[in-house]
Amino acid sequence: MERPIYAGPRPGNRTRRWRTVFGIIVLIQLIVLGLYLYQRKQPEKEPTITEQPTSQQPTTNQPQTEPLDIEPKLLLQPDLEPASANQLSLAEQALKNGQIEQAYERLQPLLTQPTPAVINLLGQINIQRLNSALPMEGKTFYTVQSGDYLQKIARTYNTTIALIKSMNNMQTDTIRVGARLLVFQGTFTVQVSKTKNTLDLLLNNQLFKRYPVGTGEFGKTPAVEFFIYDKIIDPPWTRPTDNRLIEYGDPENVLGTRWMALKSTENPNLKGFGIHGTWERNSIGSQSSAGCVRMFNEDVEELFDIVPRKSRVTIVE
Repeated sequence: MERPIYAGPRPGNRTRRWRTVFGIIVLIQLIVLGLYLYQRKQPEKEPTITEQPTSQQPTTNQPQTEPLDIEPKLLLQPDLEPASANQLSLAEQALKNGQIEQAYERLQPLLTQPTPAVINLLGQINIQRLNSALPMEGKTFYTVQSGDYLQKIARTYNTTIALIKSMNNMQTDTIRVGARLLVFQGTFTVQVSKTKNTLDLLLNNQLFKRYPVGTGEFGKTPAVEFFIYDKIIDPPWTRPTDNRLIEYGDPENVLGTRWMALKSTENPNLKGFGIHGTWERNSIGSQSSAGCVRMFNEDVEELFDIVPRKSRVTIVE
């Protein structure tokens, strides 16, 4: 039977046509999506290329930053040339390792133009050389005779009992006849600078060690030559305002752990001056005392054990 003309396309053909159209539409969408993703991916490569020099920038500039790694070390000794700073470091390391003589030898080239750091290390080395059995100019052996005692030997050699005991690693004052003792023959003197607030311990007129000190406020410390005429451990203090005697250990006692009384041959009217320790650590390095020379307790104890009575003390402006 012939199909009527108004009936339209057959149902089967219409379904196949729509499937074809739908497939074409999907294919076009996939192509468009692929192009979109491709175009979107292209700009992402550019930042990788442009950022590469930025990531390499530290490598390019690294030689310029290397001195910063060295600079802090040199800042510790800004007044030393690099070679001298290295020499100083070698001396410090030798001293730290217990190689005292090697440290002393390494420091010698730097003593022609000493800086504060060099002077400080020189003092540390000299003290260790002195307070040991190491050979050193001025040290000699003495054989103990019958009737000897440490105070007698110390007076003979113009030294101190404490120094003899330290050099010979002695724990007591007991000595025996025939024993060989190291003793020191040399002249220690002291020079105090009021302007710099420093105390220089000199051996045979050569700098041995430098200490920070406090001196009299308003220039009250007289710039004259004194000598040490008395030395006292754990000293009492006579308060000048009321002449009250304040024993050692009393919080009002300002003399610290040691007292070295000073006298002036040319100025006998100058009384009550001395070198002593202090509990007021912040007063060191300034003109802050009533006229005496103040030191850290640990420093004055060290000095006390080295310089004998009658040692000259010169105070300069």
